[in-house]
Amino acid sequence: MKRLMLGTVALIMLGTNVFAADNQIYITQTNATNSQIDIEQLGSGNLVADNASATGTVDAAMNINGTGLNFNLDQRGDGNWFLTDLNGNDGVYTFDFIGNTNKFIGQLNSAGTYSMNDMNFNSVVTGGTNTFTVNIAEDDNAGDADIDWIFDGSDNTVDFNVATDYTNARIAALIGNNGVVAGDTADSIVINWDIDGSNNEIDNIVNSSHVVQDWDITGSYNKIDYAGLNYEDASAGDGHYSKVELTGSYWDMKLIQQSAEARDWLRITATGDGTAQSNATLCIVQSDAGTSATC
Repeated sequence: MKRLMLGTVALIMLGTNVFAADNQIYITQTNATNSQIDIEQLGSGNLVADNASATGTVDAAMNINGTGLNFNLDQRGDGNWFLTDLNGNDGVYTFDFIGNTNKFIGQLNSAGTYSMNDMNFNSVVTGGTNTFTVNIAEDDNAGDADIDWIFDGSDNTVDFNVATDYTNARIAALIGNNGVVAGDTADSIVINWDIDGSNNEIDNIVNSSHVVQDWDITGSYNKIDYAGLNYEDASAGDGHYSKVELTGSYWDMKLIQQSAEARDWLRITATGDGTAQSNATLCIVQSDAGTSATC
């Protein structure tokens, strides 16, 4: 495996007394094999993208294409931006964010050039009021992907799609066809969510005939919308499996599983309160026919 340093740009940039804030890294790489890229930024107002622009107005994502990519990002501070377009088979992607009001916009295989089979995606977030918009394999496969999201903080927002093109508007009122364009079939997806904090909002869409999700949520006023789609290629041995553990009050969770003749399985353990004015709400839809259903 080679360790990649691009041009004269150091992939470790420090926002300290020596370096002012607003460090910026711009990367474009094509057709790399077995590359390792490590980026660490300490401080606030930093940027990783593909063009030189002030944080808040940047509009182009860093682009890296290749096979066997090992990519690690560590941003520590507030108001940092990470805009990326990563395309690669058999990749390991690790993102570590510590701070508040950070933004992560990521497309993984937006061009459909590479499949995202056998990928590992790990994101650890410590802080609040961060925004994440991540799409994986929206034009191709993501079979046997292993995905972990860990949050320790409040008021975070996540819009996360796997193997589907989708214009998310609260998952189109859970779940109309408006805006849905199916990608390829993701044969098997495993996703683990560990959320500790309040007022977090997660929109999660997975297009897979077989998806396993484990939700561990602690905190109040959390809002979770999940839609497991893909009934065209589901079979009797496939299905959508979700285990949910909820601790806290005033949560709002909507779970939709559409997989036709497959087995859909759901186990929920919930502890918490609501009031007549602010309910603790749980809505579950399982559709053997694969038809649209709403909460």
